[in-house]
Amino acid sequence: MKQLIWIIILFLCAVGLALAAHTYTGNVYIVIEHYMLRVNLHLFILGLVAAVFVMYVLMKVLFGVLGTPGKLSRFGAGRRRRKAAHELNLAGLAFFEGKYQEAEQHATKVLKNGEAGDDNRMLALMLAAHAADGSGNVEQRNQYLDDIAKLPEKVQLSRYLLLAETALNQQDYATADNHLKSAAQINPRLTRLVRLQLRMALDKKDALDILDKANKLRLAGGINASELQQTTEQAYRDLLAMAKDQAGMKACLKRIPEGERNTVLDVAIANKYVELGLYEQAVAWVNKHYPTRHDAALLQPFVNSVSYLDERSQQKAIDTADGWLKNNPQDARLLRCLGELASNRELWGKAQGYLEASMAIEPAVRTRLLLATVLECSNRSNDAQEQRRLALEEMERAEQAE
Repeated sequence: MKQLIWIIILFLCAVGLALAAHTYTGNVYIVIEHYMLRVNLHLFILGLVAAVFVMYVLMKVLFGVLGTPGKLSRFGAGRRRRKAAHELNLAGLAFFEGKYQEAEQHATKVLKNGEAGDDNRMLALMLAAHAADGSGNVEQRNQYLDDIAKLPEKVQLSRYLLLAETALNQQDYATADNHLKSAAQINPRLTRLVRLQLRMALDKKDALDILDKANKLRLAGGINASELQQTTEQAYRDLLAMAKDQAGMKACLKRIPEGERNTVLDVAIANKYVELGLYEQAVAWVNKHYPTRHDAALLQPFVNSVSYLDERSQQKAIDTADGWLKNNPQDARLLRCLGELASNRELWGKAQGYLEASMAIEPAVRTRLLLATVLECSNRSNDAQEQRRLALEEMERAEQAE
């Protein structure tokens, strides 16, 4: 539609010019001193238009010739800019492929390129610094970092993180902490920053800081479930190690959510109670968690703790363990636990029965040695000696199998 309109307009203009040329006729007189030149009006107009056109072409040619050096200069600058961008891409590709020396070489070419531009130079400096660090060239890396330090503060984040990571590798926690704080002032929620903070907390065994940083990474999606579990479990273990009395244990358990306790932590908590001499609490802990988890590792702290209780409590513990056995009569380790509890109470007959039943299900050196002790106390020295001999043979076979 637009083309049709333009054709109509041009057609109208042509008609108008034809009518004007037919209507307005005459001559143009040009006087130069004593000479007078007469030119047809139509010819004069055509000549004037042609003169303007020729003048325009000549001016274009003249300015084109005069502007050639500038064009060549701009062409060369553009070519160098494109080359800088290409070298920067090669540097980034080589860096992420682990080719640190090659990455540094490409980044250096960008830095030497006068037309690279400030943004490309900043990125090249950062790539060169990280590449030099990756290749172990500390002196060159420090030179790049010094150049980065001259840039605006808002682009110093990468430098602070690299320096913090280097300090952590050297276990220089004071320096690492200073650089991490500087990085946090620029971007406190950066995932890499939080991971470095978590790493320092793990090295320093700061349980509360570990839990805080692990939770931040969890909310940001910067840590997988398996790593999160291992990290928090280590933090809880560190909290347990800090507990020095019953009040400390109580405060520690408040920080461990019920849903995040697993069998490993349950055993560690039970052993910690035994370590602190809180035997009643250890027995109560096992009584609460063993029926639901059936973790055999809970039985040993249970046995160790019961031996420090009064006779009534010891008998109650045996009755409790015997109740567990009714639900799982083929549990060899539970039978051994009952045998040890009965042995501590000098109930030799019961102890022998439990231990022999355990041996029938799962022969074990520890069970056989406990049985030998019970038989010795029952004045059956020959049978006790036979059990020790069999235990020794089983130990030798196990060593040979390894």
